[in-house]
Amino acid sequence: MLPGEYSLLLAPDAYPEATGSVDYRETHISRVFLTDSRAYKLKKPLDLGFLDFSTLVKRRHFCHEEVRLNRRFTRDLYLGVVELHRDRHGLNFRGSGELADYAVCMRRLPEERMLDRMLDTSPAELAGEMPRLASHLHTLFGRADVCRGPHGGNAAIVATNCRDNFTTTAGFSDSLLSPQAQGVMLAICERDLTELHALLCSREADGMVRDGHGDLHSGNICMTESIQVYDCIEFNRAFRVADIAADLAFLLMDLDFANRRDLSALLLQNYQSAAGDRNLEQLLPFYQRYRAWVRGKVDGLLALETDVEPPVRHHAAGLARRYFNLAMGYTLSPTLLLTCGLMGSGKTTLARGLASVCDALLLRSDTVRKELAGLPPDAAVSDAWQQGLYAAAMTDRTYRELHRQAALALAAGRTVIVDAAFSQTGQRQLFCNLGRETRRPVWLLHLDCPEPVARQRLAERHGDASDGRPELLPVQQQAFAPVEQTGNVINIDSTREIDYTVHLLLCRILSRQEMLS
Repeated sequence: MLPGEYSLLLAPDAYPEATGSVDYRETHISRVFLTDSRAYKLKKPLDLGFLDFSTLVKRRHFCHEEVRLNRRFTRDLYLGVVELHRDRHGLNFRGSGELADYAVCMRRLPEERMLDRMLDTSPAELAGEMPRLASHLHTLFGRADVCRGPHGGNAAIVATNCRDNFTTTAGFSDSLLSPQAQGVMLAICERDLTELHALLCSREADGMVRDGHGDLHSGNICMTESIQVYDCIEFNRAFRVADIAADLAFLLMDLDFANRRDLSALLLQNYQSAAGDRNLEQLLPFYQRYRAWVRGKVDGLLALETDVEPPVRHHAAGLARRYFNLAMGYTLSPTLLLTCGLMGSGKTTLARGLASVCDALLLRSDTVRKELAGLPPDAAVSDAWQQGLYAAAMTDRTYRELHRQAALALAAGRTVIVDAAFSQTGQRQLFCNLGRETRRPVWLLHLDCPEPVARQRLAERHGDASDGRPELLPVQQQAFAPVEQTGNVINIDSTREIDYTVHLLLCRILSRQEMLS
């Protein structure tokens, strides 16, 4: 929600340059107005502890800092600091009336070349752009000022930043972050800080701590002919001065969040080809968790702002939950996860939600079954129950192939999710034995769904690899072997929102993992 007088800045005549319509964007700390050719960024009058824009003098100072610091990474982008005025007609950037505030003025970049936009609109092009981006980042990091403090200084700052993040998120409601997740991730963070302390100190001594960017995600990169990396952190030096690994991990995490782990792997590979940073990859998992938690915190704060439009708050809350889930997913050790339930119970939705945050190999029985039969995944098959493609022999063959592929991935250190009904005790036992053989934890995720909901889902399903149909549901129910409630079974209400369900599952699994570590 735009506070009353700010809505006047949506009028084209509030600006010195000619423009058509004016667009508006909002973050938890800024209001950005976009004309055809320029962007005007106002800082909200906030004091959040880690930043203080509460007075006009402070906002003016940090506007100038933003311009100064970002000119290190950009070319002809930051035009300067401009004044916001107020006359009898309201707010304007034309210089009419009394001084009301200050804003950063930037040349507007082509939105179609923004990296976050390209992830949606030009996904095939991006693999070819990763070598260019990796080389550019290596150059930027190399030019950044080396920062050395007293021995252990950076490690202490990292620890403070991490703990401050958890202090902030401790106040979030259960709908954003459960107390269980807060507790287990704080414990994991404290363990990491202890184990990585010596490495953090040695890298600072080696000059790997730089006055860097601090907010290096895809929304702050424009893939123009000359790549523009902008909007670094100006409001808190402790967030900006960090190990090079912290900046790189932010972008890698952001690509993972967009379900483009192929791009994050390619970017890292090309960066390492240029940099040859010998212990970078030891630090990346820690910093990827840290950065995901920071993004969850930022979106969580936006979701809690009362003067923001409800749709914006709702969207931010969803993003916060997904970022917290990703942070937990980075922490998961190689694990075997098995869905179990009737057709229409939500197994595939859950499996995909888990896979997106756990970098897991997802094996779907519906797809494997059709591959074995030489059929495309979306081929519609209307065979009767336990006939043709769904005869007992073909089902047995399908589970054996799932077992073979899962065994190879587990041996290679991957987490594996097997999306199948697991309707029979023998099928479940086969994969539980695989967990013991590979010394990987196994969890059976038993989905419960009211029959009317399952029937509706089946009736609405189109173009999917599954051939489940409402008329088959009663037959499957009758043949479904009861699930023995052992310690590795998690019962799931599949009518709940998927990100919340994934959140609770990861809490349960990580809590057990940490108890056994």
